[in-house]
Amino acid sequence: MELSQVRYFMTLCRTLNFTRAAEQCNVTQPAFTRAIARLEEELGGALLFRERNLTQLTELGREMRPHLQAMLDAADAASALAAARRRGMVGSLKIGLGPGIAAGVIAPAVREVAQMLPDVAIQFDEAAPAVLVEGMLADRLDCALLPEECEMPERLNRWALYTEAAVVVLPGGHPLAAKNALTAQDILGETILVGERCGGFSARLGEAAGCAFRLQRCEGAVGQMLDLVAAGLGIALLSDRLRFAPPLAVRRFSEPELTRRVVLAAVAGRPLNPAAANFVRLCRTRDFSG
Repeated sequence: MELSQVRYFMTLCRTLNFTRAAEQCNVTQPAFTRAIARLEEELGGALLFRERNLTQLTELGREMRPHLQAMLDAADAASALAAARRRGMVGSLKIGLGPGIAAGVIAPAVREVAQMLPDVAIQFDEAAPAVLVEGMLADRLDCALLPEECEMPERLNRWALYTEAAVVVLPGGHPLAAKNALTAQDILGETILVGERCGGFSARLGEAAGCAFRLQRCEGAVGQMLDLVAAGLGIALLSDRLRFAPPLAVRRFSEPELTRRVVLAAVAGRPLNPAAANFVRLCRTRDFSG
């Protein structure tokens, strides 16, 4: 499969007209049509059907469109990073992380940017959503990962990245670690450590389960909260995207299920430096479901 074929197909998706699409791609219509036919042959079926003057995507075409767009975006991101490196345009990459959101999820995209632009300065800021939104608007941050439900102004573009679920983090050797999954009833008698940076799962638990839990306020970094869990002060409800090291035990929380969607946000219409622009592009093309 050639990138030119993918570009032709994406242009055709926008125009739904072979003649206009060929003109926009600066190729003759016969060459354009042959390229689409070869792509259909490689993908194992028709991507479009034509009925008189009407051109529409087939079911296969609709299914393949986002995957082919992601392929094209990733190639464009790599080309843009290489061009920025040749021109010596480095800049910085300043990323905000909302409460309880793991940097590890986006680390591969950051690594890819840093490999192409070795001199890039990378900065992470962890703060409340309102603080991160203000930082983006004031140009102190390039972008931020935020929970979808937080309040964001219309000036921000946002792209859904992934959904995360709550897990129960226990001290090593805790009796509940014998279970594969835990419910609200299992932890009803436990002390739950809560803080501004734990992602809000504990607050939602009380509403979803309809009962009161014993909470212990614990402000600070997630790592400090985990130290207290390991010391036996209590348990914690945190994102399954965070990384936990022994002796901590981590168990799936199944009833009620607590999830939240994480989005990437950036100021609409504001030009980003090459490092930040390509980080955003890479995140938009990646599959974070795994």
